[in-house]
Amino acid sequence: MGARISRWLTLFALLVLALSGALAQDWRLTRSQTLTQAGAREWRYTLGPSGKEAQELWRKLSSQYQDHLRAGYRVDLGTWRVYFLGGKLRLEPHCPVVNPACFTFGALPVPKERQDRFLLELSQLLHRALTQAQTTGGVVLLSRLFRLEVPRGANPPYPASPSGWRP
Repeated sequence: MGARISRWLTLFALLVLALSGALAQDWRLTRSQTLTQAGAREWRYTLGPSGKEAQELWRKLSSQYQDHLRAGYRVDLGTWRVYFLGGKLRLEPHCPVVNPACFTFGALPVPKERQDRFLLELSQLLHRALTQAQTTGGVVLLSRLFRLEVPRGANPPYPASPSGWRP
């Protein structure tokens, strides 16, 4: 009887851990539009970390990504890849089916599983922002990494510019 209860408690604990990881909200996607007397302006999709831990993790990771880009390497963000081509920053589709091999991982003092979850959520929200911007047109901003304008109906690759850093 004690072994059965122990197994159930272990399963319950694993379920709670899985749900807490699945419900983690490390990223926030904000969609806004400025209204003026002349009418509505373009849509703006802003992606940034939410919460103190996520902000610190992104500060460290984005700093490493900036160094990668300055050195001429690409940065893989799941379904998207960012890199310099001819001195200009570009964003293009990368992995149609996202898995851990689709990311550029940073040398961070966090468990790999934590970085996996963090980057997976980033990839999902970035893809959602770009899909919506493709429909409405607008600006997509990934804090501390890039800013890009997506004309309505435009297909990737998209020209981008650094946001919050200099190449």
